[in-house]
Amino acid sequence: MLIAETLGLQLMFGAAIFGAGLVGAVALFLPRLAGKYVFAGETTVDRNTKILGALWLALGLVAILGITSPSDYWPILLLQLIYKTIWLMCVAVPAIARGNRETGLIFFAALFSIWVVALILFVPFPDLILSHGL
Repeated sequence: MLIAETLGLQLMFGAAIFGAGLVGAVALFLPRLAGKYVFAGETTVDRNTKILGALWLALGLVAILGITSPSDYWPILLLQLIYKTIWLMCVAVPAIARGNRETGLIFFAALFSIWVVALILFVPFPDLILSHGL
């Protein structure tokens, strides 16, 4: 893996530590705070908020390992690319097309769109293809 690829992956893992890890911890342990600030007050705080918080916190914790060994942990970024793309296509785009302009929806759609583009740039797809004989 080239130095530039390694640095790019480390940058994405660093962003995941903050973006997924910190936000996940807030959603898991302080769900009302997450409801107010992360979701712009436009979500019901319930067990689903905590499930999402647990998932995001787990991604953030694994991203710590990715900082030190990006070539071993980049599939975590692939997981983020896949779930964010699915959410955008199945939830955000249809809701926005129907005229939904909730602050939380627009915020996450914009944030996830930026992440998807960045992940497409940094996930080493040639390694995926070569390692699986595709």
